[in-house]
Amino acid sequence: MKKIIPFFSFFLIFGISYAQQASDYFPSQTGFEWRFKVTPLDSLNNPLTSQSVFRIDSFAAVTDYNGKLANIVPTKMGPLQTILIQPFTDSLFYATEGTNGFEYFNISRIEEFLIELDSMGIAPDFSFLDFFTSLQNWYSVYMFDATVNSEYTLKQVDTTITISSQDYDLRFKYSGTRLQDQIIQTVLGSFDCKKFLTKWTIYYLLGPLQFELISTKDSLWIAPDNWIVQDIVPSNPIDLSILGIPPFYIPGLETKMTDEIVTVENEETDLNTFALEQNYPNPFNPTTKISWQSPVGSWQTLKIYDVLGNEIATLVDEEKLAGNYEVDFNAEGLSSGIYFYKLQAGPSGDGFIQTKKMILLK
Repeated sequence: MKKIIPFFSFFLIFGISYAQQASDYFPSQTGFEWRFKVTPLDSLNNPLTSQSVFRIDSFAAVTDYNGKLANIVPTKMGPLQTILIQPFTDSLFYATEGTNGFEYFNISRIEEFLIELDSMGIAPDFSFLDFFTSLQNWYSVYMFDATVNSEYTLKQVDTTITISSQDYDLRFKYSGTRLQDQIIQTVLGSFDCKKFLTKWTIYYLLGPLQFELISTKDSLWIAPDNWIVQDIVPSNPIDLSILGIPPFYIPGLETKMTDEIVTVENEETDLNTFALEQNYPNPFNPTTKISWQSPVGSWQTLKIYDVLGNEIATLVDEEKLAGNYEVDFNAEGLSSGIYFYKLQAGPSGDGFIQTKKMILLK
């Protein structure tokens, strides 16, 4: 009599299993909140705890964003003393489809670094800010069914930059790798995580050869129903001597869940002061909401400006009673970039004036 191998045993014997759905790893309900402690790492990857700041992410909504049904996660970062009362100043965008977890890459978190890189005048005819802005898009960063330790390419672009009248062919590559699953301990307990490594690598191309110039490595741990619970980017020594640039290093960053942020009873809002809130969502495309509080009746104006100070739109220009207000701003027809909104109330030069930044991403 032949022995029949049970169907499930066949999969176990040959190491085949159904890949878990990416949605199993993202919280199922809006309102979920992540609280992190973010610590810089020095050139030897020692934590600089005296420079730690705190971050709160909040799962706010599920809506269409640039072609995908996205999980919208506003985020804010600051010192422990003020993090709870700070407004959310940015947003993260995730989407799950089958066994793939998508992340929308935008430059908001590295914008200042790119601007600083451009200001160094390394390549006067090449804008790192414009280049990385052109790469903003959805990427299937987290492939839950990928072969362990096998790298997959998310984006690859070749370009040429000119430094001191010399042309250099460069390759920019964005890649991911699913690493071995790992159990980690957090302040919320033990999690059996999927672990991923993402990299941005810049190569110098010389004929058929390529030489690595810069490679940023980001290790992320993703837990069921909790998404990213740990994120570590080691410090990165940079040697661009081949391009005539002195060596330098980019500090690392360690992001871990924390229980140091303690929620207390919210004090009543001070109704005797003006308050201009951060627009939401931010970044946005193409509409966003701007709200403010006025303790007294007065003539009020709310205007939008571009980075050059040109007035783009007037949303409010009228007498307002004391109260709370909210208006929608539609940026249809405007290009991606940084814009400012300015609230002025009361006599010119003698009343309340405040300006805040917002980011339009298309």
